[in-house]
Amino acid sequence: MSMKHSAVCLSDDSKNKMHTIAINRVRQRIQIALLHQCDISAPRISWFSDCHLHTVSRWLTRIESGEPITDRPRSGRPSLYTDQTRLKTIAFFCQHPPLSGCCRWTLSDAKSYLNAHPDIVGCDVSRAALGRILTSHALRPHLRQYFLQISDPDFFPKMEPIIGLYLQPPKYLFCFDECTGIQAIQRLAPDFPAIQGHPLSTEFHYSRHGTTDLIAFLRPETGNVFCKCSENHNTETLSAVFSEHVKLQPKHAGLHYICDNLSTHFHNDFCATVAELSGVTYSPLKSGTERRQWLQSERKRIMVYFVPFHGSWLNMIELWFAILAQKCLKNGSFRSVEELTQSIMNFAHTWSEHLAHPFTWTYSGEGLHGKVVRRFMRLLQMESSQLDISFLTKQFLLMRNLTRDYWTEVDTVDWEQLLQLVAQKQSYLYGVIASGSKEKQRQKAELAFDEFTGMLRNSVAENIGQAKLA
Repeated sequence: MSMKHSAVCLSDDSKNKMHTIAINRVRQRIQIALLHQCDISAPRISWFSDCHLHTVSRWLTRIESGEPITDRPRSGRPSLYTDQTRLKTIAFFCQHPPLSGCCRWTLSDAKSYLNAHPDIVGCDVSRAALGRILTSHALRPHLRQYFLQISDPDFFPKMEPIIGLYLQPPKYLFCFDECTGIQAIQRLAPDFPAIQGHPLSTEFHYSRHGTTDLIAFLRPETGNVFCKCSENHNTETLSAVFSEHVKLQPKHAGLHYICDNLSTHFHNDFCATVAELSGVTYSPLKSGTERRQWLQSERKRIMVYFVPFHGSWLNMIELWFAILAQKCLKNGSFRSVEELTQSIMNFAHTWSEHLAHPFTWTYSGEGLHGKVVRRFMRLLQMESSQLDISFLTKQFLLMRNLTRDYWTEVDTVDWEQLLQLVAQKQSYLYGVIASGSKEKQRQKAELAFDEFTGMLRNSVAENIGQAKLA
């Protein structure tokens, strides 16, 4: 679908929304008339219909005088910006690259450029008009938000145990992680308190006094947090804080911990600490994969589970870190690292005493498989020069694994569209593969591409054949 056609479709959606609003207004007026016929007073009608009393009185007057309940014709000059002008404006922001050296169009730059090139939209536009057009339209190319693309080929097999723990949590389940490089920032002038018509004012100029690292453990069942600030977050520090947390728990209880894939979380020294606390022996293992498997094994008292790579949203301690930043760090002023550390510990105590609440997980992962496939198709349709060979290789492996292990979780229509799209974009994909700087990197990408396309082609043919037989 072209950008122009897409904009037209979105404009139709906007018109449908306006039509729905008009219908709801008419229904509200009918409701006012019916309630009035039942001898209900205007104040009660106002409360029941959620309208201002003046609005109810006005419509009762018009209804009693025999006027229709539709809007009266409005006076005023015709709109300067027609639907065609609005569509051309949206298309400009989508299709015209920004000025050289700029990463995006600002409203002021766009106004100057469009007025210097009146043939683009057909009339002069103001900065305010551009803002209104962009804000009112369903397609808003002037806005930007972050997203986290799933790239771990084994994301879903790693995600399932984590979600299983959240949905059916063991009694002692904890999430932990490090919040590193928290800055002790001191504002060099005091804040001006809020007064009528003016919000709280904070001095922009500040001075840095160093950083601290925070290691925190969240128990989702209660929301209680145990945390420690330290100069670093190396394996020795992590092992010491981890040991302190374990010793606070019942002596023979099974403990379950969720963390990310930071190297210190599966270092041999950390594994030795877990073994000592669990009362089992540990022999150093060579690879990180082997150490993670040992930490997750059920043959010991303490089990450590790892979220997928680029899956930090599966670790609920991140929610508490966001709360800490909002309530404690964002508007704070700290004259030293010690003052920052004390403030963090004070907030942790306040949290556990007054603010802590259960963190309930309800997401089962349903629909995520199809979303990943559709997002990959969107990346292919764009044919962007930003696509990196290493990222593309991971996507090939992820799609291969989804095709092999999670076929039924994705609609057959999506699989068929993906197969067609891969065939159409084959030259583009081989171009990305050829851009790799290392021969081994290119070979790995090409092998992953061949495995993925072969498996997808066979699976689509097999499932279409089964459908025809049925």
